[in-house]
Amino acid sequence: MARPGGRLIVEAESRANQALDEQRDNVFALLAANVDAIAALCATRSDDAPVQIYALASAMVDMAGYLDVPTFFEAAFSLCEIADRMQDAGAWSWPSVEVHVRALRLTLAAQGQASADSDRLLEGLRALIAHVPPVG
Repeated sequence: MARPGGRLIVEAESRANQALDEQRDNVFALLAANVDAIAALCATRSDDAPVQIYALASAMVDMAGYLDVPTFFEAAFSLCEIADRMQDAGAWSWPSVEVHVRALRLTLAAQGQASADSDRLLEGLRALIAHVPPVG
């Protein structure tokens, strides 16, 4: 670092942002695949589905953090929260998960960006969470 001739911070940042942009479509495809996997788990309703749903939702939170998709991030985080609460309470609700799947699909269609509609959608998800006791 002490030697002259390295990259400027601005150039390094530009290259990093370009690399992120190149992966954006791949990450959206992975997010869509996870939403589809959760929908499939809702259809089969296997005994281990709640654990799998939480794991998939958690992975989506991580991936959404990679992109600038605040609405998708919040919807995925909401699914993690409600899944964790329902497992802790021993009161799993498939309709609550299915509503989250629909919300996640809608936010993906909008590229995860905020709008007046998405704000109402997220309010609805928060209302679902409010009906399940917190963990602990």
